[in-house]
Amino acid sequence: MEGASNQLPKGSGAAINKGRRTANRILDAAEALFARNGYEATSLRDIAAEAGIQQPGLYKHFASKEDLYRQVYERALRPVTDLMDQLLTGSDDGFDQLANRMTDLLAQHPTIARLLVRAVVSSDSQPDLVALDWLNRVVGYGRRLSEKAGEDPAGDLLAVQIVAIFNMLFGFFWASPLLESLTGKPATDERAMALQKTLLQTFIAALPGMAEPAGKVP
Repeated sequence: MEGASNQLPKGSGAAINKGRRTANRILDAAEALFARNGYEATSLRDIAAEAGIQQPGLYKHFASKEDLYRQVYERALRPVTDLMDQLLTGSDDGFDQLANRMTDLLAQHPTIARLLVRAVVSSDSQPDLVALDWLNRVVGYGRRLSEKAGEDPAGDLLAVQIVAIFNMLFGFFWASPLLESLTGKPATDERAMALQKTLLQTFIAALPGMAEPAGKVP
């Protein structure tokens, strides 16, 4: 509006921060419940209760349950695809640290792995199109990165390699309850993460056309 001030009203920054914190709390609750129970079996009432707010308060931040579900994936996986995009475009030369960096990003939202695996193995009559779309994006980036490393994009070996790397990356967090039952520590434990990174780097380095060095376990 002409003549309007560009400054935010006093106190609006705090309100925005509070709103963002509330939205993140809702996303945390939704991510955990969707991963545990699936999309259909999770209600907005459940999410609101888990987040510690009244159900109508959800609509201040998300238009619908589907919108919330999409935002759960967006928050968790957009940084992962952004990282791979930077490597593909040449704006980031940290290819040798890709496995470590992806592991760190996934550790911020470890239950997203369970959501993706649920979508792949689900026998529901209605496929989870949101999850499958993100899965296809991640796999597509993996294929393009492998091509950049000199792999044949049409080869069966490449397809198997992509599946194996996906399993090692996402399966580590998906199987966190198993790891915790064996060691008493979750997948996000610092020592477990260090071991995971070393194993992943060693595996990738052994693949044809890959030269990522194995790290050392601290």
